[in-house]
Amino acid sequence: MSVDDKSNYAPCQNMEVEHIKIGADQQELVKVDSYIQGADILRQDAITRNNFAVADSFYPGVRMNIADAYIIGLVNNFQAIIRDFFGLDLRKIKKAAAKYSIVTSKPSDLKLMQRIPHFDAPSRDSLAVIHYLCDAPDSGTSFYRHNATGYEYIDRERLGKYESNIMQRFKNPAHQPTDYIAGDTEDYAEIASFKAVYNRLLMYRGSSLHSGIIRPDYNCDASPETGRLTVTSFIEFS
Repeated sequence: MSVDDKSNYAPCQNMEVEHIKIGADQQELVKVDSYIQGADILRQDAITRNNFAVADSFYPGVRMNIADAYIIGLVNNFQAIIRDFFGLDLRKIKKAAAKYSIVTSKPSDLKLMQRIPHFDAPSRDSLAVIHYLCDAPDSGTSFYRHNATGYEYIDRERLGKYESNIMQRFKNPAHQPTDYIAGDTEDYAEIASFKAVYNRLLMYRGSSLHSGIIRPDYNCDASPETGRLTVTSFIEFS
């Protein structure tokens, strides 16, 4: 079956959807287990094509294009959730994109900003999505609070203060982390954590501070068959 076949993106009959609000800021997050019927087909597509390249963005690893039908199906499947839970207007979608993604960067190759929680856009009018096409129980995605400011999300109003704080804090190399973040540190508190489970999807605001759970013994496997294969998506609203 082709990855362009719309039936691949139909929700599983046993799909489980959980609406969650995390942290003191009560940031919205949706956790979906047993998401789509074509997960195996997407995984096989990634394995067969295996044309991954180093990401030309902040992402610490490699990425590969996925069929446009994926992001179209994603938006269609979550219309009601996007509208009613996140309070976003589907008519105002400005950009929507998805890619296969695998974390491959070694800690020694990371830039400072890849070693601390990040946000995908300084706007609550955006959604980030991660869809696991692997089982990696020691990995996943965590969400954080920045201890010095108390911020759990970064929007335009918070951006200047947050950036100023972390630049001042990490100006001293002794304060800079040397690995991926995975749990509480002196600077950040973990407020929620979700394991990487096959065909699980997480949808959250792009402004939420978060990070992949990449532990010190992570093997940086670049193979879509045996590595930390996901589909990462981003939806921006005007």
